Amino acid sequence: MCMDRRWYHNVAVSPTPLISIMDCVSCIREPTEDDILLIHQTTMADEEAIQELDSEMTLLYSVLERLRLQKDKHRENIRRARSLLTLARRLPPELLARIFEICAKSGWTRAPVVVSQVCSAWRKAAASPRVWSYLFLDLRSGNPTGKVVFWLSKVQHAPLHITLDIPLESPSLEEVLSLLIPRSKQWHTLIIKSVDSTTMNYVLRRCNFPLPDLRQLDVITEMEGSQGDPVNMSSLQDASRLSRLLIEQPNLPQWNNFMKVTKLHIVLSSSTLFVPSINATDWIEMLQALPELRDLTLELSNPGTRTYNDSQRAVDLPHLESLTLHVSPEVNRILLTMHTPALRQLHLRCSSDPLARPHMPSGAHLCRFLESSPCVQLLELYDVDVQRIDFVRCFELLPKLEELRLHDSDIADEQLRLLHGDTGHCPNLARLDFRWCNYLTGSALVNLTKSRLPQNESEDRGSFTMPQTRQINEVAVINCLHVKEQDVLDLAEMTHCRVLIRSDEDHCYRRGCCNNERYRQRLRLRHNNKLPKRVIL
Repeated sequence: MCMDRRWYHNVAVSPTPLISIMDCVSCIREPTEDDILLIHQTTMADEEAIQELDSEMTLLYSVLERLRLQKDKHRENIRRARSLLTLARRLPPELLARIFEICAKSGWTRAPVVVSQVCSAWRKAAASPRVWSYLFLDLRSGNPTGKVVFWLSKVQHAPLHITLDIPLESPSLEEVLSLLIPRSKQWHTLIIKSVDSTTMNYVLRRCNFPLPDLRQLDVITEMEGSQGDPVNMSSLQDASRLSRLLIEQPNLPQWNNFMKVTKLHIVLSSSTLFVPSINATDWIEMLQALPELRDLTLELSNPGTRTYNDSQRAVDLPHLESLTLHVSPEVNRILLTMHTPALRQLHLRCSSDPLARPHMPSGAHLCRFLESSPCVQLLELYDVDVQRIDFVRCFELLPKLEELRLHDSDIADEQLRLLHGDTGHCPNLARLDFRWCNYLTGSALVNLTKSRLPQNESEDRGSFTMPQTRQINEVAVINCLHVKEQDVLDLAEMTHCRVLIRSDEDHCYRRGCCNNERYRQRLRLRHNNKLPKRVIL
């Protein structure tokens, strides 16, 4: 659009010549009759000029407002035009539907409803049945029955991932179950949360039918029922594809019908009034029913200690690859009840406040356990401190160790020197993660990393020599008192040096104990944001 702008040049600066009254009067101090008349004439002329200028300004303001409106229309047109080129509009409906499904899976319970109201293209993508696969039902409020009817009409024959949150009294529970049970062949994930075991047992009894596609089952209850009955899972007899099991309750569960389970996560909850003990015999009998187990986690939900009743028996777990114990130090003795020849990852975490000194029994139990687990590649000790002599024994028992993680540990330079060079222990060690290790010096880490560097040439620059130990690929140091800034820079010359937690899946992420943002910010500012690339912060 072309606009005629010639009229702009015809706008005069002032419609009448400006007369300076000071130059026209004969006497400023005592004006004469002629001066007074001239002053009145000049004043009238200026007032007329102001009126003309106001008229022209009004015209220009109206033109300016019209131009501003036209400008806004063009900007809106540009915005709409560019919106047609956005990635969201060019994505195929199948990919959009997959994104919406991931949103629902991540916990955004209203995702299918919200995205279907954005535009027609999103509404079309949200019509995919799998977008509605994740059904979250809180029976405390709203209209859960109506939600089930609406959701099932959308999901059609797609897999169902159901979460039931049941209060102590729920009049709509029976009606909701009567709607869900006919779709049992579509169940892939079932998460049941209840206040007491009585309600939980009622729901589980209602599920005594084939569940051919059920892959994951989470059973979470806060306390036992009024009659003290534990959760009874014997009614779930026909779930041939069930592989992931999470149980959260006060006591260890019992079953004999989950032969195919490969991942088990047990959270032992407790109140401030009653803390049940852990019986090793119950633990062994529980694990004996899971011969295919590959990933095992035992966790105490509340800080504090539990009494542990030992047993001389042990259970063989030939396929177990990952073991996580988040328990009080007294319960670490449970390690001796398991034989795990194929174990690859061992995570020992303390659920209570860290002790002021190494826990001697934990170190002894760990060493005895590792004697039958020679394939461990990752060892994590989180607030589980052992004696330094036990560190030496652990290094001797871990020839395949690739990653070592220590949090609040008393390990010292003397123990690190056992890992030096081609003749050191743990020849495959490649990653170190030390946090709050206040007896460890930065120079010891630098020397260890240097001793593991590959020696490509001999002294006479002749033939190549193959290293017998693996090079250190990454060293993480967070809140270690005697690791200085220069040590971090020296490490970065040889390997990656991390002063940041790994990700939001890091155990320290939830606790917030290793958030060293101020230290990392000072490090950036001191070096003008020109740190070596191998410093990860």
